[in-house]
Amino acid sequence: MIPVTMQMARAASGFSLEAQPEEAVKWARRSIADVLACLAAGHEEPVVRVLRDTLPLAAGPATVVGSRTGHSMLDAAQINGAAAHALDFDDCNLLMDGHPSVSLVPALFALSEARNASGADLLAAYMAGVTTGIWLARLSNPDHVNRGWHPTATFGVVGCAAACCRLLRLDPGTTARALAISASASAGLRANSGTMTKPLHAGMANRNGLQAALLAEAGLTANVTAFEHKLGYLRAFNGRPAEELDQAALDPLMPGEAFLSPGIAIKQYPCCAFIHSAIDAASSLRPDLQQGAVPETVTVQLHSRRLRNIDRPNPCDELDARFSTQYLVARALLHGTVGLRDFQPDALDDEPTRALMRRVGLSAHDRDDLNQCEVAVTMPGGAGHRASASVAMGRGPDNPLSEDEFRRKFDDCCSALMTPADAAALYERTMALQTQASVAGITGLLAARDGH
Repeated sequence: MIPVTMQMARAASGFSLEAQPEEAVKWARRSIADVLACLAAGHEEPVVRVLRDTLPLAAGPATVVGSRTGHSMLDAAQINGAAAHALDFDDCNLLMDGHPSVSLVPALFALSEARNASGADLLAAYMAGVTTGIWLARLSNPDHVNRGWHPTATFGVVGCAAACCRLLRLDPGTTARALAISASASAGLRANSGTMTKPLHAGMANRNGLQAALLAEAGLTANVTAFEHKLGYLRAFNGRPAEELDQAALDPLMPGEAFLSPGIAIKQYPCCAFIHSAIDAASSLRPDLQQGAVPETVTVQLHSRRLRNIDRPNPCDELDARFSTQYLVARALLHGTVGLRDFQPDALDDEPTRALMRRVGLSAHDRDDLNQCEVAVTMPGGAGHRASASVAMGRGPDNPLSEDEFRRKFDDCCSALMTPADAAALYERTMALQTQASVAGITGLLAARDGH
């Protein structure tokens, strides 16, 4: 039997921040900052209000975004995880086919507050957890996602457990038990994309991953072959056992590989990453369109694997609209970009947008480039324009956001919760995470508003 569970546990337990390339550490800090900005932006979204009103919210040492009252680690991890994913603006990874950071950053901050961990401890734990989740994705995809699982939840909870174990400095045996516990807490269906349940997946991954680590630390038993077992994770989620995997897939990731190749992709648009290439292509056509002229037809060609969840010609609300290629392409053609304002009620009800959406048709291609999209428009009188784009679920190491572009996104997101001065302080402290003796200076800024 191939020891997949113990291999993950040893890698997480022994993860060394000092062994990571500086460029990978830089991306890690930026990714954590991105999650915190998305957390601030999403702190009053309806899914967050439902969770705050429903959960018992036990008192404790951890910060819930927007609240001055301390809550339990598990409640804070769940609520903050959902808030950070509520706008679908957090980072992605192509191998994972999901969101690697949002599934564990909120849990790590909650645990760090409770155990008085340093910023360096949190950073090392974060990198260990993301590496674990992406390595598991390499073993599992594309079978895993093709079965309908949402990797942000199903890989994310395992990465979260690994990260929390690394923060707690648990030994490989205890970490293996935590990973096995998290395997039994893995769940999340892509069918729920476009609803409040999708961000709930991120909240569940944080809560359940942290809980798995705490339970293992307390002595809860689990099968330390849970991933490779004949009735285990790989068989249940992917349909095939570890013995059928290529040896190359089982090799550990190189130091920093999870963050550099293809790496963490920071989102430029607050919507499903599968549609970003279409937005880029449509936005580039905006200058070619006659002022005020509306295209007669719009054709969007995306990979067949991408189209299954983003063909939504008549989105019913802002969550649904984040997964509607028709809506997002129409907004990009009319306005030259897509931003947070495009999911306000007046934008969703905008009649020119609705009229153009009805003229957007989707078609599939099966070219090698999974991310390639082509948008073609026909104008009144017959003139045609065409553009193509390819972006891997966001702006990663091969095509990064500039420092100014990232900072504008960060500040825009933070403006929903805090003053510009507080946003600047949050940015500076997070980008210098390794020097922070504790995370209190960061979490205190997220609690800057009187809350619930």
